[in-house]
Amino acid sequence: MERLVIADRSVEASRALAAALPDGRAESDRIDASKVESMVDAFTDVDVVMNLVLPRFNLRIMDACLKAGAHYVDAATDLALAKEKPGEPVVSPPESLQLAYDESFREAGLIGLLGMGQDPGISNVLARLGAERLDEVQEILVRDGDTGSVEGYPFASLWSADTLIEEVLMPALAFRDGKFVRLGSLEGEEAFEFPPPVGPLQVYNVDHEETNTLPLFIGKGIQAMDFKIAIPKDLAHALLVFQRFGLHRGHPIEVEVKSTGERVKVAPRDMLAALMPDPKSLAGKARGAACLAVIVRGLKDGVKAGWMFWQTLDHQECYRRYGFNATSYPVGAPMAMAAEMIERGEIRRTGVYPREVLDPAPFLKHFPEYGIAIEEKRLA
Repeated sequence: MERLVIADRSVEASRALAAALPDGRAESDRIDASKVESMVDAFTDVDVVMNLVLPRFNLRIMDACLKAGAHYVDAATDLALAKEKPGEPVVSPPESLQLAYDESFREAGLIGLLGMGQDPGISNVLARLGAERLDEVQEILVRDGDTGSVEGYPFASLWSADTLIEEVLMPALAFRDGKFVRLGSLEGEEAFEFPPPVGPLQVYNVDHEETNTLPLFIGKGIQAMDFKIAIPKDLAHALLVFQRFGLHRGHPIEVEVKSTGERVKVAPRDMLAALMPDPKSLAGKARGAACLAVIVRGLKDGVKAGWMFWQTLDHQECYRRYGFNATSYPVGAPMAMAAEMIERGEIRRTGVYPREVLDPAPFLKHFPEYGIAIEEKRLA
């Protein structure tokens, strides 16, 4: 019998989402992702666990999957585990901590598919597609652009504000001249021409999962790889000021409330995130479009060659069709697609690995079924 369990730390939240689905399709549960044993109980007799909580809980959820005998799929890794400062050598990227579960998952006959959202996820599939067309890969560039805006807000994050602040201000991982390097926060500003309707946007280096794995798994002599995201210039400057004052930190500090004399503990990043609108409340209000672009360059038959692949969604159209904006839908849709592929036996490889390890053809076949259209053009 098929069953879909939607679990959250807040049982009210899980019930609300389960109730939004057709009758009988889903049931709700309360699970605390910080408690492994309670997750083991919940995961027993479950085929696939789709992890969409904050990535700081990934390893505990993977431990629970191993004990319960459930396959594991996630959308992100805990990039905050990186400790190198800009310019310091990188021994191994943070995703290596999850990849270290490979042998345990293989021995248990389990699948651990990492980063199966949009980026990472769709981006890795497209990088592998481009690499297969080349004899030698010289560089892979991943660019994320979004013109989404919400009336009444000078800036509104359409995804987790906590993750946004943490991610863009961490020293970015890049791969240059065949080696991992750490860059400073929001370096590498450039104007990138996204395909219409998005158009040119300013993009910046940020830490991201693709840079953790593509240089390790794509092969073919890859020498350079980085990820850049479009951020409004005034927001980029504001975030750097927040960083200078420590307002990006995720650990609680004690604060005196001057008006009452009360002393409370609060994480500065939690305060900033609380001052921003809840992304869930903005789902149908965003206007504009989002675009993911992947460029792969190298050599074919001794001649320079390359491709750009991209996927674009309009926020309003996406909400009308699926009930989610163009930022959240392409993260969740590939996760659901992968779970169904595992169930049908289309993904069989056991162990823990990123998306680019697998043949891209089955993914490309199913993307259109989920409203994800991939376009491409050959680069000179």
